[in-house]
Amino acid sequence: MAQPDLTSHHVNYLIWRYLQEAGHGDAAVSLQRAWFPDPQTLPFAPYIKTHALVSLVQKGLQYHELESSLDKEGNRKSISPSDYFFGPEPFEIGAKAGSVKSPDEVVGTDPDSPGQLARDRPVNGHAEPGKDSRKDETDSDEFMEDKAQTESQPDTPDHMDEDGDVSMAEEIPELPTLENGESSSAQIAPAKPIDLTPDTALLNLDHHVTHVAWRPRDPTVVVGAGDLFCSLWKLSMSSEPVQKRIVELKKGDTSVSTVAWDAIGEKLAVATCTEDRGTITMYNVNGDAVDLLPEVPRLITGLHWATGSSQLVVVASNHNVSELALWDDSRRPDVFPPPQVIENNIYDLAWCGRNLAFASGDGAVYQCEVDNSIRLIKTFPSPRDNATWEFIRCVQTESHSVAIAASGLSASIWIPTHDIFIPDAHKDRITGIDISPQFDPHRIEFASFSADGKVKVWQVNLDIKDYTNFHQLSLDSTPAITGSFSPDGYALGAASKDGLFIWNTGHPGGNLMSTWTATSPEVKKEEPDRMTNGQNGHHGQNGHSKSDPHRALSWDADGKRLAYGFDKQMAIINLQR
Repeated sequence: MAQPDLTSHHVNYLIWRYLQEAGHGDAAVSLQRAWFPDPQTLPFAPYIKTHALVSLVQKGLQYHELESSLDKEGNRKSISPSDYFFGPEPFEIGAKAGSVKSPDEVVGTDPDSPGQLARDRPVNGHAEPGKDSRKDETDSDEFMEDKAQTESQPDTPDHMDEDGDVSMAEEIPELPTLENGESSSAQIAPAKPIDLTPDTALLNLDHHVTHVAWRPRDPTVVVGAGDLFCSLWKLSMSSEPVQKRIVELKKGDTSVSTVAWDAIGEKLAVATCTEDRGTITMYNVNGDAVDLLPEVPRLITGLHWATGSSQLVVVASNHNVSELALWDDSRRPDVFPPPQVIENNIYDLAWCGRNLAFASGDGAVYQCEVDNSIRLIKTFPSPRDNATWEFIRCVQTESHSVAIAASGLSASIWIPTHDIFIPDAHKDRITGIDISPQFDPHRIEFASFSADGKVKVWQVNLDIKDYTNFHQLSLDSTPAITGSFSPDGYALGAASKDGLFIWNTGHPGGNLMSTWTATSPEVKKEEPDRMTNGQNGHHGQNGHSKSDPHRALSWDADGKRLAYGFDKQMAIINLQR
């Protein structure tokens, strides 16, 4: 079977993987944002081995050398320096100040002691004449000379195997880049935050916004909803946004409680409640009603679609008793299967992989198994008596199922799956949490938002059950009402009463990239009791003070635009600058 034609997707994917493996996370994300939103979904991605680009280039250099060593009749001939692929000049470390190191020139003398340079590495993919490239790299004279060269610029080692392939370590310092012929430091984010206000479109509404949600995989459709309405907006670069009102209610007993897209953006579930009873209607992307689910005998407070299937967990609560009902949209039964009843008020729920879900409530977190039904299999009692766990987020790594809960009023964070408790994580109530989509099998990052005007970014080592607060970001003394990571993990956004702050947490200290400020006078005189916050999948107080206005925040699929709901407006904020 012949190899497929080489396409730009193949080349870009290899470069993207190389940048990640070389430690250039910012550059990798920049390429991803400009090229393809989720490279790992490309059909060939599972077959690409680690350090494939470097291995492929090294083999190409070996082929080039072999080709250069043969004449037209196939007889072997000597190679001159001019035949080298990268030219005859040796590429020596330290020859020029600020010169760029090649991966082939960084090697460690000991796997546990990175940072030593070897003088006998191949030059331009070839061993220097008269030198043995298999020479013992721990020679003491060279070791001392190399140590002196690298004390001010430590490097991380890479290794060459018996086939001549380079295997790079996980962490390599950022390389400089050339600008106008001179070497300067790579700078992904601007030194001064960009004001995004000029690049923002404002959509005016008749009622307060409580939910906003971009359609998955589609940056042209966004939904906005409030107690009395739900609308779809179709966005265009060349014309004004087109609104389709799919639910329009009058003040009375019926209200919209929550909305949620399925994983592929085929259906939008909209829950309405009337006198302690809930109804769910499914709409397609055109805003047409396509299905009506069986009635639920409680208020619907949460709709949670699975990431990789058509299953939906419906959370319904009434008088401190909650039901978790599982709906499979591919089967469409006439009635809901028997729900899992929990004698508690469930505030939040999150899927953890394909077959687990975690729910949080007063004094406990609940682990549920999901297949054709949903069943409670474990209860985690709160480490702090009477704590109310309003927020929960989950992630499934290769080795761990992780649930992170936050208590708004006690300002505490709890990871029940790993028995980690962070008391008094903030000086004021916690208003939300979010897990970064960028993680490895043993380490995750998450953010906590607080009314103390701070956003903290935490790193958790899952194997040793340890945590570190490595970023403390400020909203200029204004409370953080909600926030979340972008889908690619490149940016972290937080909303205050009348603005947005967007950081790149990959930079030391957390670089403030962009800001946005509402200019509408409506924000200043907003009703003080609009305190519900549905961004984290809840409906209710959820740790917020009655003085907090409501804010809703959603990233589009590409992480290039934000929908921000405030008062009776929705801002479509363009981050592509």
